[in-house]
Amino acid sequence: MAQQLQNVIILGASGNVGKPTVDALLAAGGFTVTALTRKGSSATFPSEVKVQSVDDTYPPDQLLAAFKGQDAVINLLPPSDVKQANSIADAAAEAGVKRYIPSQFGSDTANPQVVALVPIFTAKVQMTEYLKTKESTGMSWSAVVNGAFFDWGLQNGFLGFDLKSHSATIFDSGDSQVNFTTLPTVGQGVAAVLSNPAETANRYIYIQSVKASQNQILAALEKSTGKKWNVSKRTTAEASQTGGEKLAKGDMSGIADLIVGGIYSGAPGADYAASRKLDNDLLGLKQAPVEELVDRLVKGQKV
Repeated sequence: MAQQLQNVIILGASGNVGKPTVDALLAAGGFTVTALTRKGSSATFPSEVKVQSVDDTYPPDQLLAAFKGQDAVINLLPPSDVKQANSIADAAAEAGVKRYIPSQFGSDTANPQVVALVPIFTAKVQMTEYLKTKESTGMSWSAVVNGAFFDWGLQNGFLGFDLKSHSATIFDSGDSQVNFTTLPTVGQGVAAVLSNPAETANRYIYIQSVKASQNQILAALEKSTGKKWNVSKRTTAEASQTGGEKLAKGDMSGIADLIVGGIYSGAPGADYAASRKLDNDLLGLKQAPVEELVDRLVKGQKV
């Protein structure tokens, strides 16, 4: 019989991925959800969510105390600090946690070609490799790959589309197929991973809401808004080069250039749904046409 994962504690529960994950766990039922915050945090949560606090540096002894009695730890903190992530994993394993979900969300970092395109993803690889060393303690892991966040990326312009000015930046030909997942679906996927522990243990989990090209997204936006959009062109090679140069100078805004240059490149492995088996059916996650998702976002509806 599969282990039952009921008690779940989340680090970063008030963030972009955290909020829909909390909502999905509560909606699924059967989970006791705790948010682990830093002392002094002003974050608020639904009344059903318990809250525990630790010092800003996430001391190991405080993490160990917080993780006692928890079945699963979901780490949604920024994935740049490998040392901190490994310390959190250490505390989880020592506390007897059964499942650990790392801050992996995004591109398929199990593919070396993808990591070569976006070198900062090396940190995610190192975190997951470290989790593999914890399997012998009885703590399993699941790393969720969801591509780009579709709703978040369209609403804030990250993906190259400005909903307010009706302008778009199209990279290269604009025809490369890209994997996208909405934030609510990511949250539902996390909840479903914990509801299917045996089938999701010690592996990468692949999900998506839609696969589409930039040109398909642009056509959907023009149809939904009833306007002809202004289009400018950029190459993924230039975006990647600019991103690397910015990071070399300590300018963290280069991360966006690197990621966008990678996801739109059309390079081998960039479209994981072409080579990996999606876990949507296992997890009960639906896909939708790009036109439907875009129209809902333009109208301010839930996706």
